Amino acid sequence: MPDALASSLERRILEHKPLSIDAPWAGEIVFPYYDGLSIRNLAHTVVRLLNGGQLAGRLGTAPLDPALWEPLQGRVQRVVLFISDGLGWRLLQELIAADGHFAQLIADLTADGTLTPLTSIAPSTTAAALPAIWTGSSPIATGMVGTRVFLREFSMLVSMLYYAPVSGRHRVDVLEDWGLDFGAFLPLQTLGEALNAHRIPSYLLLQKDLLGSGLSRLVHRGVQHVVPHSGYTDLWVNLRNLLRQTRHQRCFVNVYWDAVDSIAHLHGTATEQALAEIARQLEDLRAVLAAEGVADGRTLFVLVADHGHAEITTYVPISDHAPLIEALRCAPGGETRFRHLYLREGYRAQVAGYLRERMPHQFASLCPADAQAAGLFGPDPPHPETAARLGDLTVIARQGVGLSEKHPGAPSCHGGLSAREMLVPLLMRLL
Repeated sequence: MPDALASSLERRILEHKPLSIDAPWAGEIVFPYYDGLSIRNLAHTVVRLLNGGQLAGRLGTAPLDPALWEPLQGRVQRVVLFISDGLGWRLLQELIAADGHFAQLIADLTADGTLTPLTSIAPSTTAAALPAIWTGSSPIATGMVGTRVFLREFSMLVSMLYYAPVSGRHRVDVLEDWGLDFGAFLPLQTLGEALNAHRIPSYLLLQKDLLGSGLSRLVHRGVQHVVPHSGYTDLWVNLRNLLRQTRHQRCFVNVYWDAVDSIAHLHGTATEQALAEIARQLEDLRAVLAAEGVADGRTLFVLVADHGHAEITTYVPISDHAPLIEALRCAPGGETRFRHLYLREGYRAQVAGYLRERMPHQFASLCPADAQAAGLFGPDPPHPETAARLGDLTVIARQGVGLSEKHPGAPSCHGGLSAREMLVPLLMRLL
């Protein structure tokens, strides 16, 4: 395993400082590396490899760093992308160093390929990350800037996972009944659509309860073949059968599995439950890839995560801080660790000053326009609603801290800019 490459790329990522943040702990922040070392670059790389470098349209213009994919050019006819939601690079490296079983699993999976870090995007959360992976665009262009954002179209704070108002009890995707057009909401070409343009078939293996959801309808546009599963066991049977079925075909296969993220939210990141899930997942991946009739010598297997996870030891309730409550014009958006504050007119300087004076070792605040200009949300042309969705003040929490609305939440979260959240593994090998 070429550890020198991983070390070199991680050093480049950690030295990447496009934005100055006024906080005594600012050195801990890891910024998205959109120019070749982020999950934004995956779709571009898939198009490059499967289409032999012949570009059509936008996708394909911003691939991963050449050291990661150029040696594979001309050798790949099938790409299998497995997205393990919530599996962080730092946690995986700790497991490899501490546990021989994990080390062997990763060695077997990597074989003569590469295992290196990438960055997630800002904010490092699924509702923003999956659109970035599937469109090859950063959050500034997708307009998907968090799990909860204020949509001017509906004058309300909305869940970007469930497409329903945050307040009250509503069914999933109710915004469609109120006029949201899923066909136009994400105005970018998806990877599925780009592959269709190149006449390359695509396959999606996804749990049944996510099929047809608003987020899936947005990011999976253009996927030709959908294979549902309903649990952990049939995931692996279906994956093995799908890989046998598509052997020797020029195609793209995507698998998404959310268990690491779900378990970390419920139990914590480095818990027995989470580690058991990671071990089981890696063991079953190893078994599927080694199964007879799967490999064909021209398949690129890619394992990646959308973000990592960070344990939270301190929740700061907004309700304990009257100046914050006074300034808000609606509940905060974004994430527990990366807040979008929607403020009353003239309150931004006051709130920023309050955070700087009262909680300088827990939070840093930014003017969203300054963050946009510095590239925190990406280098692409902005979605027309991005600025409104980002609100009036961006609040970034230090590792271990969350800004909550009412009461303490999950033991582990993501969305922020710590290394544990931002760094994700990229495993690539030919089969």
